[in-house]
Amino acid sequence: MSVFGEFYWDEHQGRRYPAGRPREERFLNLALLVTTDIYTDHSSALEALQLVEEARAGRDDLPEWLGDSTSAYFRPSGVTITDLGPDPQTQHYTLDEVHETLVQYWVFLCPTAEERRASLQEWADFYAKNDPNPRHPCLDHLPL
Repeated sequence: MSVFGEFYWDEHQGRRYPAGRPREERFLNLALLVTTDIYTDHSSALEALQLVEEARAGRDDLPEWLGDSTSAYFRPSGVTITDLGPDPQTQHYTLDEVHETLVQYWVFLCPTAEERRASLQEWADFYAKNDPNPRHPCLDHLPL
């Protein structure tokens, strides 16, 4: 069973905002990370997926992911997300929970295969500056 029942577009004062329905309250910080910090930036979702894979590979020196609403640390033991509100709350998630959520959210942001391929190409173009043949670590299991 997925962590989120669904992601959807919410309308407020004539603008559309991404929103999600977590299955449990403990996933609220993860919801904040994806819907407010990644927001509509599909490349950021791919970057966060890359951090998950680097943590899975044993990297424990990854820099803090700092957004407008959350701060996150990606480590081999999981992802710790703290909301940056007036009464900060911290929650820990497994790498699998975060990975599953990020893939689900990326598909929400890029609903067609064409959009997902374009998103991956945009990610590759950015990383081609440092690597002549960048390959996203999740490429083999992303729904294309």
